[in-house]
Amino acid sequence: MRTIILPFTRSFFVVMAAGLLFSCAGSQKPGLPEHFDYRQFRDSLLRLESPRTTDTSNLFDNAVFIPGRDSLDQLLQQFDTIWKEEAHLIAQMDTVRKKITTTAGYTEEEKAIIRANIREVDSFLIAKDSTTSGRCHGSDCILYVEIDKAKQQLYLNILGERKDTFNVSTGKGKKYETPAMELNPEGPVLTKYTSRKFPGGNYQGLGNMPYAVFLRNGYAIHGTTPGNFSKLGTPASHGCIRLHPDHAKVLNALVRTIGIRQTWVAVRDSI
Repeated sequence: MRTIILPFTRSFFVVMAAGLLFSCAGSQKPGLPEHFDYRQFRDSLLRLESPRTTDTSNLFDNAVFIPGRDSLDQLLQQFDTIWKEEAHLIAQMDTVRKKITTTAGYTEEEKAIIRANIREVDSFLIAKDSTTSGRCHGSDCILYVEIDKAKQQLYLNILGERKDTFNVSTGKGKKYETPAMELNPEGPVLTKYTSRKFPGGNYQGLGNMPYAVFLRNGYAIHGTTPGNFSKLGTPASHGCIRLHPDHAKVLNALVRTIGIRQTWVAVRDSI
C-alpha cells in the first residue's frame, strides 16, 4: 500500500464536481442568482490576484491517461483513494502533533479542503449512477456552450442569449481529432489538473490543464499554458478543447454555479 506524505506542502487539488439537481418551481430560472449579470460575474473572477507559488507536482496523475481510450471512472476511483489516504494521514499526524507540538503539519484550512474533496468525489461517483431526471437538453439549458471546430471558437450562451466568444484549440490532425458531441458534461469539474501524458508547463500552480470541465471519456474543456496562447484559434491539442486560462476560469465557475445538469455542450464541425 502506497503512503503519501506531504506534511510541509500547501498544494491541494480542489475538485468542484457540480452535479446539482435544480427545481423548476418558481418564476426565477434555476441555477442562477437573482439579477445575474454575466459581465460582472466574469470581471469579478478576472481581477488581479496575489501571485501563487508554482507547483509542478500532481499526485493525482501518476498513471498515463489518454482521453477517449482510458476509463475516467478508474481515474476517479484513484482520486477517491488518494484523498482518503490523505485523510488517514491527517489523523495520524494529529496524533503525533499531540506529542510533539513543534512538528509542522496541516493547517485547519488544509484539512477542511481535503475533507471537502472526499465528499465531492464521493457524491460525484454516486451521482453518476443515479437518475438523469432534472437534466436539460440543448439550447433549453441555462448554460449552452457551442464549440465550432471550423472557426475554432467557443460561443457562450446564457438563457438563450450569447454572452461571450472565446478562441479555442481543438484536436490537431486525424490522430487527435476532437469528436463531435452533444451532451450534459459528465464531470468532474476540476480547478487543478495536470496531464503527464502530454506535459507542457504549469499555469500558476494549477497544472497544465487548469479549470478543466470533463465532458466524457476523458475529453475536457480546459485552460492551457502560456506557451500555447499563440495557438488559440487553431487546431493544436491532443483531443481536448483548450482555452485561455482566464476564459476557462469563467466557464468553470459558470458550470459550478449553474450545475452540469443545466449545462449543455455542443461540439460540431461547424456552426
